[in-house]
Amino acid sequence: MRFILNVPNTLSILRMIFIAPIFILILYSTPRNYSWLIFVYFFSILFDFLDGYIARRFSMETAFGRILDPVADKLLMFFILIALIIKTDFPLWIAVPIFLRDILILLASFFIYRKNREVKPSITIGKIAFGSLSFLIFLYIVGMNSGSDLDLLKKFVSVFTLNFLLWSWIEYLFVYLRET
Repeated sequence: MRFILNVPNTLSILRMIFIAPIFILILYSTPRNYSWLIFVYFFSILFDFLDGYIARRFSMETAFGRILDPVADKLLMFFILIALIIKTDFPLWIAVPIFLRDILILLASFFIYRKNREVKPSITIGKIAFGSLSFLIFLYIVGMNSGSDLDLLKKFVSVFTLNFLLWSWIEYLFVYLRET
C-alpha cells in the first residue's frame, strides 16, 4: 500500500485534525465559541463529502484513502458522540448501535484486508447512514445554544438514522460474508 498525500487524503487528515477542536468546543460550548463549533463541524462534514467526490471525479482514489476516510469518519463520530452524550441528552439507544456497528465494520475490514489484501470501498447505504447521523449531530449541536425546541425533529431523525444504521450494518455483514 502506497502512501499518497493528494487532495482527498489531505482533506481526510484535516477531518482528523478537527476531532480535538470539535470535542473541546462541544464540551466547553458557550455562546461565545458556539459559532466556531458550527463552523468547524460544518467544514468537517463538507470535507468528508469533498474528499470522496474529488477522489472519484478526478481519479485520485488510493488504497490509503480507502482506509483513511472511514477511519476518519469513525473517529470523528466517536468523539463527537462521546462529547454530546456528556454535554446533552443524546440518546444512548442510538449511540451504542453506532459504536458497535463501527467497531464491527473496522474489524471486518481488517480481516478482509488480511485475507484478500484488498480494501473494500464504503457502500452507498453506509454513506446515507453517515449523512443522516451527521444531520442528527448537527441538530444536537444547534440545540445546545440556540434555545430552539428541536425535540420532535431530533426524535424523528434519530429513528430515521437508526434504521439506516441497522440497514447498513446488515449490508456490511453481507459484504463480509461474501469476502470470507
